Amino acid sequence: MGKFRIPIICAVLLGLLVAWYYVRHPLAPKVVLGGKQFLVELAISPVEKQRGLGYRSALAADRGMLFVYDHPEQYAFWMKGMQFPLDIIWIAGTTIVDISYDTPVATQGALPTYTPAQPVDKVLEINAGTAKKLGVNAGDSIQILKR
Repeated sequence: MGKFRIPIICAVLLGLLVAWYYVRHPLAPKVVLGGKQFLVELAISPVEKQRGLGYRSALAADRGMLFVYDHPEQYAFWMKGMQFPLDIIWIAGTTIVDISYDTPVATQGALPTYTPAQPVDKVLEINAGTAKKLGVNAGDSIQILKR
């Protein structure tokens, strides 16, 4: 039994080291918006896009969700299941084409939808008030940093 103790201890330590590394250096992409870096979750599949940030209690100030589409269109978004308001940033290529500031949490009845002024291929959701705080406007560029 003693000869297995050292490999098990080494495996556990290696696992802890790997976990620590990925907590400190996540694989998720980052977006630079208004000079601030955001770690973003990607919404690529239809299920991920439909759920979005819904049913979560909060979003850290340096986090967001980036919806990626394979072609430009005027996609409609809603706040189904949202528990906090958002800024919805509509992106074509690397240019912000529109911003839906401070979209409120839907309370009752029919859910309003939000659409950009022109077709987009990406949409970034961040905490409400962040875009104004950073001075972000339509026409600004956005950087997407891949890992």
